[in-house]
Amino acid sequence: MQRYLILADDFTGANDTGVQLRRKNLVTHVQIGSEIHDNPSIEALVLDTESRNTTEQQASLFVREALSKIQASSFSTIMKKVDSTLRGNLKVEVLEAAQFCDAEVIVVCPAFPDLGRTVKGGRLYVHGVPLLETEHGKDPRKPVTEDNLVSLFSANESGYSVIMVPEDGKLDQTNEKIIYVCDATKNADLLSVVAQAQSLDKKILYVGSAGLADALVQTMLPAKGVLALVASLSQVTREQLEFAKEHQIHCEILDVEALLTDKDVQPVIDRVLALLAEQKKVVVASSSVLQGLDYDRSIQIGKQLGMTKDEVAAKIRSTFSKIGKTLVQSNLAGGLFLTGGDTAFGLLEELGVDEVKIIREIQLGIPLLEVVTKEYEKLRIITKAGAFGSRDSIAYALRVLTEL
Repeated sequence: MQRYLILADDFTGANDTGVQLRRKNLVTHVQIGSEIHDNPSIEALVLDTESRNTTEQQASLFVREALSKIQASSFSTIMKKVDSTLRGNLKVEVLEAAQFCDAEVIVVCPAFPDLGRTVKGGRLYVHGVPLLETEHGKDPRKPVTEDNLVSLFSANESGYSVIMVPEDGKLDQTNEKIIYVCDATKNADLLSVVAQAQSLDKKILYVGSAGLADALVQTMLPAKGVLALVASLSQVTREQLEFAKEHQIHCEILDVEALLTDKDVQPVIDRVLALLAEQKKVVVASSSVLQGLDYDRSIQIGKQLGMTKDEVAAKIRSTFSKIGKTLVQSNLAGGLFLTGGDTAFGLLEELGVDEVKIIREIQLGIPLLEVVTKEYEKLRIITKAGAFGSRDSIAYALRVLTEL
């Protein structure tokens, strides 16, 4: 059984990292202070040493004492969780953890792009500003004195060489003891770092924040891809789609003219299927979602084709639903997100789905459903009225679907 050990220096950090593992339905326990014990039924054990605001000497002792009660060989993956703004006694705690698991390679990347924490040139930035120039670097109890991770780890007495790895760089196979300080400005960079580390035939200690923990579980416990079909004209949905694009969710846009005139959309379908096969989150949207003027253009195109407004709407819904059916029947999507009543109903009608059961509410007014109809039984669907939700609703719904 794959087992995970996370070592954190405070309770909230232990929890925000542990929840990344729990999202994959792993049995995850957080143990605090000196009350440490291992139980093989715990798939992810998170230890909170409460050492962030202590001296370096105390932190080293707390970590050593906590780890003395468990066996490194009981865990397949070990991570030292650090604060995403570098507070605490990073170096001494990392080196204690490295000694515990006899790490040959230490992979350091505290980036958390979704919260604006990035690493560039080995230096930590918060929303594009070097850490030491922000309020985060001026913690009243434990102020940060160094935001360059290469400098921070270079002066170590444990025999590790320090190498900075740029975003497009490689973690090379080596016989030396290495600390790799890895740049990452987006989630894809974290996934690349983990994938490369996994390819090394070495004992590895991962060092990072919840962003790295998320990349670890995505790489080690991959889910099916998930698919969103978006055709609502609501400004709310438009902002939600923009947010999803900003957070590296793949978006394929279908031009309204193609939807109305039966133009070949197979290239779009092929691209979406390829992304789903790679376990990606993919949104397929009509161009009118992002460009309000495209609705007017669709009416003009329809008029040229002798169609009324209702016939235009029906044609777009029909074509969009047929595309959705093709994608669903590939069996590559682990779940569906549908926004707009016409979008949702049109696809279910095309699939022949006539019954779903409600599982729960994922956000206010946004339900998670499960198909009852035999051919697509157990398929999970999230639906959203066009004007419902917060700016992150599409991105969050797709994340929920990947965890099921």
